[in-house]
Amino acid sequence: MRVSLGLLGAVLAVFAPLNLAQAIVFYSQGNDHNLTNPGGSLPWDNVVQMRSDTGPIGSGVYLGNRYVLTAGHVGPLTSVKVGYVDYLLDSSPAVAIGTADMKLVRLASDPGLGGVRLNSNSSADGGAAHLVGYGVGRASSSLLGSNPITWGDGSTATKRWGTNFVDGAIGAALVSGYTSNLLRTQFNSNAGANEAALTIYDSGSALFRQIGSDWYLVGLGAYVQNSGYSLASAQFNSTESDDNYFIRISSYATSVDVIGGVSVPEPSSQSLLFVGAAFLSACLLARRTVASRS
Repeated sequence: MRVSLGLLGAVLAVFAPLNLAQAIVFYSQGNDHNLTNPGGSLPWDNVVQMRSDTGPIGSGVYLGNRYVLTAGHVGPLTSVKVGYVDYLLDSSPAVAIGTADMKLVRLASDPGLGGVRLNSNSSADGGAAHLVGYGVGRASSSLLGSNPITWGDGSTATKRWGTNFVDGAIGAALVSGYTSNLLRTQFNSNAGANEAALTIYDSGSALFRQIGSDWYLVGLGAYVQNSGYSLASAQFNSTESDDNYFIRISSYATSVDVIGGVSVPEPSSQSLLFVGAAFLSACLLARRTVASRS
């Protein structure tokens, strides 16, 4: 399996070989596309930018009760940009999610956002999905329709959305010291003109699926197959396209296998989702096709 570790400011180590996730890139569209909320109640506002004292370093998802979920390898963190406002972190330590490449951090003040639904039904993980993250776009030298697609620099990093398709799962994948259950997408042409892939600063980005009438967080951006570029393919296979990997939320969203040691509001019932200390063991990893983003 070819995979790259989550993408921070610079690409990190790899899992066979994995690179850290980064930003969204599109095969047939430029960096000026998909910059605003596509509507349909997609939790666009809940996707936030993780920052260090030098600038952007990754993405995250605001869950409610001042908690933000991001990839464990994203750091060091000093603040979180929610919309146009930077929020400092409070003094509490980050909460690790078992051995998975995920952690919860807490804002010092409330940004006034509602929460998101966490998918706990593993049978609902596969299929069409939307990616939202703060990764970099394509390089100015990378022409539309070219292959491979080269990632741009930090000046191209902004919030974008794209589509893809979760087509597989892998359990207990060991990458850079973290053992996580993953979902997979591929960067090919089976998700339409908006098909996107992870790039730099997309670590911690959101993978949402509409299940029934509601949107659920099914994955958290973590790893890409290649670092610095994405292979696009008209064929629906992993040998000629870039693979993207997401932490599988359904493995960590139940009261048994928790997302933290905290209580996060559950938007569907206004009750509390208790994120405890125990975590489920191995689960399958799914694959999904997204434009390059780190």
